[in-house]
Amino acid sequence: MLAVSSSPTPIAPHAAPLPSSPPGALVPAGLVEALSRVPDPRDPRGVRYRLATLLAVGVCAMTSAGHNSLTSIAEWARRCDQAVFARLGCPYDPFTGRFTAPGERTLRDVFVKVDAAALTQAGFARLTALTPPSPCATAPDGVREREQRRAHRAAAPQQGDARPSRWAFAVDGKCLRGAVRADGSRVFILTAVRHDDTLTAALREIGAKTNEIPEFAPLLDQIDDTGLADAVVTVDALPRARSSRPRPRSAA
Repeated sequence: MLAVSSSPTPIAPHAAPLPSSPPGALVPAGLVEALSRVPDPRDPRGVRYRLATLLAVGVCAMTSAGHNSLTSIAEWARRCDQAVFARLGCPYDPFTGRFTAPGERTLRDVFVKVDAAALTQAGFARLTALTPPSPCATAPDGVREREQRRAHRAAAPQQGDARPSRWAFAVDGKCLRGAVRADGSRVFILTAVRHDDTLTAALREIGAKTNEIPEFAPLLDQIDDTGLADAVVTVDALPRARSSRPRPRSAA
């Protein structure tokens, strides 16, 4: 068996030939950097692919129709050109002069170990930055309603810095179709989805011997205090038990 070297992966020289086609359509700018926030659960010895690179491969492959399995994700990676590999941060082989693609076994080993909650938080931060602001309504006279409200607040007596609106989150449990644990049990998750833009703000996997009630408070702990302050959280009947009430947070 060949031993995998623990030395850093060689970096591609600037003179390495790459196709002229722009890879930005397949790998959006900032994706790998956003996924680098997810902690790597692997032993650093013998690591060849960065965790952010493997996660970006999965994200980019799943945006194409039909690439919803590890086999199809690995096939998508093998069909990519060298420019896409470079943008994904794949390792460069100085002997062949080419970037290498991860195989299905590598993707499977990593995806099983990655922290789903940390991945959800990184994805939520990434999508929140990409979500455009809601369009501002216009009054019949052509003046934007936002400007009218600002003028009204400036003319009215100051009543303190009241928040004009509040966030709303929907908490619900789901069964991941097609996902099975090693013992054959199905995988259930508890998610918190923001109402206005339907972004998943937090996620927790429900253990095989528990339910949604003890996971409700830890789920809300994953949401930033600024987003959860004065927020409305809607839940179904199960997490409304007394033991699932959120723990009070100490004031900063």
